[in-house]
Amino acid sequence: MKNILITRSKNRSKKLKESLECLDFKVFIEPLFSIKKNFLEMDLLEKEVSQISNILISSANAIYILQKLKIPKETPIYAVGSSTANKIKKLGYKNIFYPQKSSGQELYKIIINNLEPQKIHYFHGEKISFDFKKKLQKKGFEIKNFEIYKTREIKKFSKQLSSFVEKNKFAEVLIFSQNSLEIFYKICLKHNLVEYFNCANIMCLSNKIAKYAQKIGFKKTQIFHKNPVLNKFYDTK
Repeated sequence: MKNILITRSKNRSKKLKESLECLDFKVFIEPLFSIKKNFLEMDLLEKEVSQISNILISSANAIYILQKLKIPKETPIYAVGSSTANKIKKLGYKNIFYPQKSSGQELYKIIINNLEPQKIHYFHGEKISFDFKKKLQKKGFEIKNFEIYKTREIKKFSKQLSSFVEKNKFAEVLIFSQNSLEIFYKICLKHNLVEYFNCANIMCLSNKIAKYAQKIGFKKTQIFHKNPVLNKFYDTK
């Protein structure tokens, strides 16, 4: 039986875990950070609702703000990928635009090709990997950005995972963002666990993350879309 580590919350990993277990994997779920909603920023946003005409959302963790502010369902929303877009659709929103390939650069192209320079409300987290504000401002857009959630990194792996990895090898480790990869690597370094993951295949959501994994020393990397199970669950086209 192969061991696989999913570095995401249990709630967001439930269906994937079930599918992998059907393929005879032993699955561990170890979230690398938790999300703290920024309600102070939401208080500022409540004064902006009447001015919102276009929305940019770069993470599924920012979706909660749509319901909190009771944003009208017809409001155009630009989402970073199909997974985030589908979650927004389930809330009843009708005008959602997103790239076929989940990428900040691809979403940026959609915006500049489909919109004249105008005001966009940008909802994001504490850490961003693609600077939409800077790039869109250069094209004449007015970007009102709001940091509506923060991430709290874990400082060490759970006792269960730590004791398991010292005696057993993982075939694969699933990494969903560069931020997650950085946290994972930091914990491994701090607790002398890097060697235990050197033989694991580091499965990355994007090519960019995979290249970074190689840069910091992980020998084996692969992208989600090359794995039929992962490609089924995530927008990796």
